[in-house]
Amino acid sequence: MQLTTTELGVRPFSKERYFGGHGACPGCGAVSMLRQVMQAVGPRAYYFILASCAGSYFPGEFTVCDSSIVFTVYAAGFAQAEGMSQALELRGRTGETVVAYSGDGGAFDIGLGGLSGIAERNANVLVIVNDNQGYQNTGGQQSGGTPRGIITKSTQPFHQAPPAARNRKDLLEILAAHRVPYLATASAAFPRDLDQKVKKALTYRGFKLVHLVTACVNWGFESRLAIRVARLAVETGFHPLYEIEGGRRYRITHEPAFAPLEEFTGLQRRFQGVDLALLGRDAAERWEDLRYKAAREWPAAEPSSLG
Repeated sequence: MQLTTTELGVRPFSKERYFGGHGACPGCGAVSMLRQVMQAVGPRAYYFILASCAGSYFPGEFTVCDSSIVFTVYAAGFAQAEGMSQALELRGRTGETVVAYSGDGGAFDIGLGGLSGIAERNANVLVIVNDNQGYQNTGGQQSGGTPRGIITKSTQPFHQAPPAARNRKDLLEILAAHRVPYLATASAAFPRDLDQKVKKALTYRGFKLVHLVTACVNWGFESRLAIRVARLAVETGFHPLYEIEGGRRYRITHEPAFAPLEEFTGLQRRFQGVDLALLGRDAAERWEDLRYKAAREWPAAEPSSLG
C-alpha cells in the first residue's frame, strides 16, 4: 500500500519557502531570520540579493527556495529592484512582491545612495537589511553598522579612534527623514514580532524596510548560541524593537527586560577591551530619544495652532 505525503507527515515544499542545503556558516543567525522572512512574504516573490554573505545562502547548484533569486551588486541592487517592481506593475502583475535583501555594508555604506534614491521615489519595494554589524563575508571589516570600539581587521583600537568615529549610523533615522510609509526593526529571536512586521509592511504600497540585527559567528560566540545572542541584543536594550510609519509615527513593539549589557557582550569576543560604560550610555540615550518620539501625539498640531 502506498502512503500519501500527508499520511507520512511530510510537508510539501509549496508550504516551505526556504529549504535545507544552503551554504551558510554553521550557526549563522541570518538563516533563521531569512526563513521567517520568506515564510511571511509568501510565494510569488522576487529577491534581489546585494553582494553579501547571502551569496552563500542560495548556492547555484541547486534550489533552496521557491522564489526567484537575482544576484546583484551594491551600487545598482536597489534600483534594479525598483525596475522589477515597475515592470510588474506595467504588466498588471500586482500580486507579486519585490524584495531587496542587503547586508549592512550594502545598506549603511556602499549602497546607501541607491537606498536613499528608491526611498525618495517611494519605490514599491520591501527592503530587508541583514545587519551583522560588519563586512563578515570578507573576514569581518568595519561597516557603518559596526558598534564603535569593536576591533575589526580595519579599525583602530577604541582609545585611538577620534570621538566622531565612535558612533554607528542610525539607518532608520536617515530613512525616516525621507518620510517613507513604513520602517521597522526586528529580530529572529522574536518570530511573532518579525512575522507581524513583514506582513504589515506588505500592506503598504511604496517603500518599506525591516532592519534586523543578526548574530554572526565572526562575533566570537559558540555557533549554537546565535538565537540566544540575538535575544540578548534585544533584552539588554542594545537593539530596540520598534516601527515608524510615515517617517513620524513611532511605536515601540517590545519592552525589553534591560538585562545587564554584560550578558550580551560577555558571550562575544568582539567586545573584549570595549568601553562598556560608554556603550551603555549610547544605548540609554537612544532609548530616551525613542521614548520621546513614541510618546508624541500624532497627527501634529496644525501650523496655525502652534502659536
